[in-house]
Amino acid sequence: MSYLRLPPATWPAVFALLLQPGMAVAAASPSPSPAPVPAPPAVPAPQSADAAIRPDAAAFDALLAHLRDRELWRQPTQEAVLQRLEELRRLLPPGDRLRELRFRALRCDWGFVGDPREQLAHAEKGLAAAQALGDGAMAASFHYCRGGAVEQLSGMTEALPDFDRGIEIARRIDDRAMLADGLALRGSTHSLLGEQSRAIPDLLAAQRLYQEAGRHQDAESLLLDIAVSYRRMGELAKAGEYLEQNAEHARRIGDWSQLIGNLLQQGYLAEDQGRLDDALAAYEQALALGRRHGSRYDIASAHLAMAWPWMQRGDHARALALVQRARTEFATLGDETNDDMVFLRLGQAYAGLGNHKQAMVYYALSAEALERSNNRRYLALLYRARARSERALGQDDAAFADLERYIDLHDAITGAERGQQAQLLRSQFDVDRQQMENIRLASEQALRERQLQALLQARRWQWVAMALAGVLLLLLGALVVRQLARMKRLHEIATTDPLTGVDNRRSIEQRATAAVAGAHEAGAPLTALVLDVDHFKSVNDGHGHLIGDKVLERIAATFRRDLRHFDLLGRTGGEEFLVLLPDTGLAQAGVIAERLRAAIEAMDCGDLAEGLACTVSIGMAGLRRGESLQELVQRADAALYRAKDNGRNRIEVDGT
Repeated sequence: MSYLRLPPATWPAVFALLLQPGMAVAAASPSPSPAPVPAPPAVPAPQSADAAIRPDAAAFDALLAHLRDRELWRQPTQEAVLQRLEELRRLLPPGDRLRELRFRALRCDWGFVGDPREQLAHAEKGLAAAQALGDGAMAASFHYCRGGAVEQLSGMTEALPDFDRGIEIARRIDDRAMLADGLALRGSTHSLLGEQSRAIPDLLAAQRLYQEAGRHQDAESLLLDIAVSYRRMGELAKAGEYLEQNAEHARRIGDWSQLIGNLLQQGYLAEDQGRLDDALAAYEQALALGRRHGSRYDIASAHLAMAWPWMQRGDHARALALVQRARTEFATLGDETNDDMVFLRLGQAYAGLGNHKQAMVYYALSAEALERSNNRRYLALLYRARARSERALGQDDAAFADLERYIDLHDAITGAERGQQAQLLRSQFDVDRQQMENIRLASEQALRERQLQALLQARRWQWVAMALAGVLLLLLGALVVRQLARMKRLHEIATTDPLTGVDNRRSIEQRATAAVAGAHEAGAPLTALVLDVDHFKSVNDGHGHLIGDKVLERIAATFRRDLRHFDLLGRTGGEEFLVLLPDTGLAQAGVIAERLRAAIEAMDCGDLAEGLACTVSIGMAGLRRGESLQELVQRADAALYRAKDNGRNRIEVDGT
């Protein structure tokens, strides 16, 4: 889960039914929101000629600005929001089409919750009216509103065209605040879709535009969304920096709702880093704040978040109680958006208590919810957890199928993260290159001006021009060095596993394919080894993922040390490695495989965790005439499974 905070005027989750002047305001169910603030200051008396004709115009404008910019997002319930909007409607001057359009836009953002079809109809009517009046800002606003409705009805991807259109209109009319609203919406949507390389540039641009437009609180609030995107991409240190800045801002302005979201994100970050005590402390603070302010949604979110650290500690009974409590609290609110994680955690808790049949019931419910949300990370967690219960129930075929799904999805997610990191680096590189180009052009212009002055005034100015030329050369040289370094870094990211430093799956498969082709062409022997760390899950579960990562780093380093310089090594899965031994038959390969196995068995991990020891199982197969890499690896993989079944920490040779 993640806490998503958008600018108040553009929250996509709360959109309104089109309310014609004179219609009654319908009551909606309460929704958790911050504590109320004092009523707005007295509306000033009309001053303009327009106000003299329509005496409610100035009062309407003052209340509209106050509600939009400072008050509505602090209302404690949806009924309070509707009541304030009804007060605004009563001030609407009869026949004033522009002010009526602005009122409709505010209604679209705030008036209704949980009724996306009515919201969509309202947004389309408002958009048609804005286009008829030629009001670009309102047209952009209604595009954002319609995108929010489409998102609820058809999914996040389908909402993006409306966000894009609104952004295009805001750019054309040069409305920076409206442009920032659209970029924030689109960036947050890309972030939820897992497209962080698109989300982060949008969110950073929106923050800058909010600052330029004087909407400093919106700019500071957006730091939370930026932190979430960096965390989802795996840039944990940068995510922590943004969370710290946002927490300071939330405390400074007394925004407890934003602070709860920040605390939850701090907890998720601590979980990612293996700091379970810190995660629980953050969730406890969020829970206390939610109780203090009566925010039932935040209370439910905190209860759900707290379950996983307790499962990690082995207290599945406490975790089950927390998830059941969260489920009841969400149901009371009529909220189903968290069903995927609620059901997944219930399944994991029951599995931890040994009730795998009940766990499978909740895994099925979670799978159904995840098909709607299409959250790939949660799906990967579901496949892995369900495979354990299937194995415990003797459903080995189903367990194997789920493990394969988990591996494929895990590899896809990992590859996507690396791709997003590379894309973000490329984007930053392009920005830096453009900045350096601007510096270069500015320097050249300054050089030309100084050369002209040198010709007109005195010879001494020529020395100034020469000095500037030297500065320019230094700048260009620095740019070249920086470009080369970034290109090298991009290549490493594309071909290297970031944790172990060995080839990643794509790179080892490319190099291994070439090695197989070369062996066939030369008629030379070649042997493949598939190595898997034994009981690696217990390392992660018992000591945390940070210790697990350090173990994998040491194992990869041991492999590199004990292999020959021309052997090929790559990481193909979470704890699985592939080794290709060129010009090596099975007899010689067996010696090398035994050397690797013995080296891992002798590896000292006591400094990482007391009593921690590691072993590997190895499957080995020699290349046959006309055989492809895939066929070779499949035979070695089959031998690996025999090694696992025969007691682990051993070597099996394919004998088929």
